[in-house]
Amino acid sequence: METPVTTVEALKILLIYCEKLGWPVDEILQAADMDPESLEVFQSPVSLQMLSRFFEASVKISGDPHIGLHIGNISNLDALGIVGQLYRYSKNMREGMHRIQRYLPLLHTVFDYTFYEEAEQSRVVMSPRHHGPADGFVTRQFIELAMSYCMHGTRYAAQLDLYPFEVHFSWPLTPAETEHYITIFNCTVKGGQEHTQLIYLPTDPDIPNLFYNPVLLKALEAGADAGMEMGPWSSNDLQKALLIMNVEEKERSRIARSLHDGVCGTLAAVRLHLSALQGQLPQLNLPEFQQTLFLLDEATREVRKTAHSLMPETLQHYGLSEALETHCRNLSPCVPAQISFYSFGQPFRFEPGAELTVYRIAQELLQNAVKHAQAGSIIVQLQFDGADINLTIEDDGIGFREDRLRPGSGLDILRQNVHGLGGTIEWDSSQGRGTAVVVALPAIQPQLVRE
Repeated sequence: METPVTTVEALKILLIYCEKLGWPVDEILQAADMDPESLEVFQSPVSLQMLSRFFEASVKISGDPHIGLHIGNISNLDALGIVGQLYRYSKNMREGMHRIQRYLPLLHTVFDYTFYEEAEQSRVVMSPRHHGPADGFVTRQFIELAMSYCMHGTRYAAQLDLYPFEVHFSWPLTPAETEHYITIFNCTVKGGQEHTQLIYLPTDPDIPNLFYNPVLLKALEAGADAGMEMGPWSSNDLQKALLIMNVEEKERSRIARSLHDGVCGTLAAVRLHLSALQGQLPQLNLPEFQQTLFLLDEATREVRKTAHSLMPETLQHYGLSEALETHCRNLSPCVPAQISFYSFGQPFRFEPGAELTVYRIAQELLQNAVKHAQAGSIIVQLQFDGADINLTIEDDGIGFREDRLRPGSGLDILRQNVHGLGGTIEWDSSQGRGTAVVVALPAIQPQLVRE
């Protein structure tokens, strides 16, 4: 009899990333002899053999043997739910790893995931629990997934400059495989070793985590403990944790907006007044006055930097398209309307303040559709066309009257924000036939953004 190792929720997460990689999910499920209808059954059991068939079918259809690595590479800790959030908000790598050990029941049924600290090095070791032929394929894929998850999660979601200096695999590697793994992990890779492990410097576990938040951790651990008591976690358990994250994100965004639009604006006005006084009173050209202006400029830069640091992490690290997709995905289960997101063209990064403004504009338009339109369906489309960006949000709701665009209204403020970026915004709506909002931002200047 096959032993269930998790619910169908784990398979759903893998399917999301296979779809994101452009692989035909329906064809993979059919080749793996899986019934798509069973994916709608919350507690449908998934065994190692079923997962192994899924991975084998994915490899056969995609032609790529490194499925686990690619899924780990393309995912981020937000999308993987409560476990990733526990790691993200831990004090450092040491605490984060111990939380993963405790709260990752799916992988613990496939292999042991252990963090060791030694005098010369710190190691994340992954040891298979199953060694049968039917389990070998899925075990290797899950180990690769966990290694990539761990390495990229550490880099992107916590300490940005923390990398392993060596990666070991317990199975032999061909030269082509070794070369492929080096491109993933960007360090020395060895096959046929005693353990499969990521090896870090002994001082790395003490590097402070950028997002350390003990209050939030306490709430997240309470949710994680409840999930463990109920058995394998469900999407509802993960959604509760993500809702906590959304509350915290809204507060961070409110503070960032107050700093950026309020305090920075006031400091800029003070700078203008002082400069005007300097032109009228020649005696103010003293070194002391120049130093005052310099300190004021420094204060403005620091406040602006703090505001940018409070912007959504997905936006900061991955850009507008990824941030909007994540926002739509997290919002959709919490509202009556079905929200669909589509991105077209080649996404590019641009000035962080402008990225944040566009993101907030999209958030506000989406929130208006959710709160006021009584819509059953909302479609968000983001198009990158050369240096132009176009955002369209459509709903099938009740529409709105033109008087909502009166001066000083929320929609009028949105229009001013769009105009401030050199763009245009148009509404097409009438009572009873829905609303379409089109934001056009021409000639946005792309720039390189450090990942």
